[in-house]
Amino acid sequence: MILTVYILAINFYAFWLIKSLKDKETGKRETEKSEGALPMEKCKQKLIVTGALGGGLTVYICMFLFKFRRNDLFLMVLMPILAVLNIYIFFLLYRSGFSFLLFR
Repeated sequence: MILTVYILAINFYAFWLIKSLKDKETGKRETEKSEGALPMEKCKQKLIVTGALGGGLTVYICMFLFKFRRNDLFLMVLMPILAVLNIYIFFLLYRSGFSFLLFR
């Protein structure tokens, strides 16, 4: 139960993060990047941490849906790897009964 809520929460956050970064990027383009832009390294770090915590698949899918940073090779290679690892770990945790251990 708690594992399911965690997975849903981190994936919702990943979706919201990509959407907000894309909105900021398009907003900066329209204003011709007049004020301080969000540093690219900070964006990349947030995406990597979110992907590592369990939102790798959502980050990867949203990068295509919102057409966000698809030219960044590091993110395009790292996110599918993190997505496969996340799915495998969550599968193992569900199979071992970890999601119900907290209620016994």
